[in-house]
Amino acid sequence: MDRGKVSAAEPYLPPAQPAPSSEFVLARLGAYWQALGVSDPDQIAALSEQALRRATESPEAPGLDAVARTLVAAGELLDDWLARALDLPRSSRELAAARAALLSGAAPNWPAALFAAPDEADTVLDALRAARAEPTPEPSPGAMPAQRIELFGSLASLRRLWRPQPRA
Repeated sequence: MDRGKVSAAEPYLPPAQPAPSSEFVLARLGAYWQALGVSDPDQIAALSEQALRRATESPEAPGLDAVARTLVAAGELLDDWLARALDLPRSSRELAAARAALLSGAAPNWPAALFAAPDEADTVLDALRAARAEPTPEPSPGAMPAQRIELFGSLASLRRLWRPQPRA
């Protein structure tokens, strides 16, 4: 084997991907908002513009392309609204439970509450509060008593049958 040919080979680099167009990013954002239950095109456009603005202001995340970075910004936009509207701490288990209640369809008209005045969104927020599951408690480590493991198999059954019985 000629090792000179192997070591002189150029490393394989995939071809560079062009940056996605803004129309493509907006189309993906529109599909994202529609999947979350936003059906009004004006609301989709307004939310998409806010998510695009957040994505450009956020620091570059390694490994994320423009579409993924914008979708992450859209999720953060939704979390910020939930945290502010429900008075929940950001990055908490309660916020995750509220997001799950929202995505479960507990408040189907939540996009209207997103753009409504604070006092007009009370019914949607009350529905989210009622549907929010209690988050699980923090795990608490504890000692588990040792348990004997009995294996079940045909040999174990035969041994039990042939075991001499004590005479009474």
